[in-house]
This record gives sequence, structure tokens and C-alpha cells, in this order.
Amino acid sequence: METFKFKTTKGVEYEVHTKMPPTVCKEKLDGMCDSPETTKPKIYISPGLSPRNELNTIIHEFAHAFFWGETETNVTRFSNALSRYVYSTGWRKKNVK
Repeated sequence: METFKFKTTKGVEYEVHTKMPPTVCKEKLDGMCDSPETTKPKIYISPGLSPRNELNTIIHEFAHAFFWGETETNVTRFSNALSRYVYSTGWRKKNVK
């Protein structure tokens, strides 16, 4: 997949990469969103996640990008609710090469 780029409502451009997030702690992360103050901020989505977990992680990290500074609890509640709804509608990831 080509690098996906998007801009937040504040004009910050992010690149999205499907690869392991940089090691910032001892904990294995499913995803990571750089601070919007970073030069060329990126979102990382770990490869090999289940489709449902991948959807949740994508929503979670995009929520961080758009709502930087919001609590982790609120971002998690939002991403869990939205991914649960989208998945319940029958959404499934296509096998795209």
C-alpha cells in the first residue's frame, strides 16, 4: 500500500504506516500517533492485527491525531464504540494486495 497522508482540521499533515511503532516503552503497541508538534508526524499501525483489532487501532490513532490532548480514556471509549458499530454493520477488510 502506498503511504496514506491526511490533514487534520488544524492543518497538520500525517503519514500513516503499517509497520511496528517505534519502541518508546517496554509495552508492545498496536498503534501509535506522533504529536502534531513533531516534524512530519506519523501514525503507525502494527501489521498482523486481527481485522477487528486493526479497525479499532486505526480509529483510535486517527482520533488522537484529530483530538490531540484528549484523554486516553476518551479516545479509547470513542474508538471502541465506533469500531464496534462499524463491525456490527458487517464491515470486513478486503484482501487487498
